[in-house]
Amino acid sequence: MQVRSDRETGAPRLVMDGGSARPVAQVVESWRIDDEWWRVPISRHYHRVILEGGRPMILFQDLVEERWYRQ
Repeated sequence: MQVRSDRETGAPRLVMDGGSARPVAQVVESWRIDDEWWRVPISRHYHRVILEGGRPMILFQDLVEERWYRQ
């Protein structure tokens, strides 16, 4: 999965998955989790979004790996 995000805010704007591209209509909520620093660092930025057409989705960017995932 690939995500295009806003350069200033980092919020997702376009989700590309399975050959289709879906614009993000609304970012409902965003939060960040930083944990396990004493072992393997976990740093993720989560976004609960509504895609164009009404489909809800939770996305997160792994800030350590610099990759996007769907939860």
